[in-house]
Amino acid sequence: MAKAIITFKLMPESVDVDLGKIREKALVIAKEAGAIGQMQAKEEPIAFGLKAVLVLAMYEVGNADFDGIAAKMSEIEDVQSAEVAKMDLALG
Repeated sequence: MAKAIITFKLMPESVDVDLGKIREKALVIAKEAGAIGQMQAKEEPIAFGLKAVLVLAMYEVGNADFDGIAAKMSEIEDVQSAEVAKMDLALG
């Protein structure tokens, strides 16, 4: 079955939010949703001090509901929105 690397983009409610807590909770959600292997979380500057949290995780493409995973991530405290920002097929 094909595998894909999904990048979830989480936007915090303000610049004063603790991005570390958002990162940790998002990684737990990604793992519980069936992420395979190592995951990565990083910050992406947006504007005026605001940073988005990017979570990269690998999944089996089959019946995965990536929008559903993003919806769960959007329920994290202090997260304004979450979306699937990118999907790349994994080779090998």
